[in-house]
Amino acid sequence: MNSNRLYEMSPQELTQAMLHALVYHYANARTATIAERNRHLRQARELLTKLHQGLHDGGGIISAQLDELYLYMAKSSLEALIEQDMDKIEELHGLATDLDKTWGEAIENARLKPVPAGGNRYENYQ
Repeated sequence: MNSNRLYEMSPQELTQAMLHALVYHYANARTATIAERNRHLRQARELLTKLHQGLHDGGGIISAQLDELYLYMAKSSLEALIEQDMDKIEELHGLATDLDKTWGEAIENARLKPVPAGGNRYENYQ
C-alpha cells in the first residue's frame, strides 16, 4: 500500500487496515524466531497505541469497551514479549482476528443500510 492510498482512506478503512496489520503481526509472532517475534509484538503494540488514540471520548459504550480492550491487548503484548508466552500470543491473535472480522462486518452493514436524507437523525429514536 502506498502512502497516497493512506491519505485517501476513510477513518473506517484506515481502522480496518490497522486491524488487518494487527492480525498479521500476531500471526507471524506465533511462528517467528525470538528476534522476529519481538519485532512483531512491538509493531502490534504500536498499532494498538494508534487505534487507542483514534477513539473518541464521546464515542459511548463501544468506544469505552474498545478503550479497555486496546489497553488490555497492549499490556498483554508487552507481557508476551517479556515472557515469550506463546499462549498469550495465541490469545492476542484470536482477539485481533475477532476484532478484524467484526469491524469488517460493521463496515459492510453500514454500506448496505441507506443513510436517511435530511431530517434529524434522532427523530425516530425510541
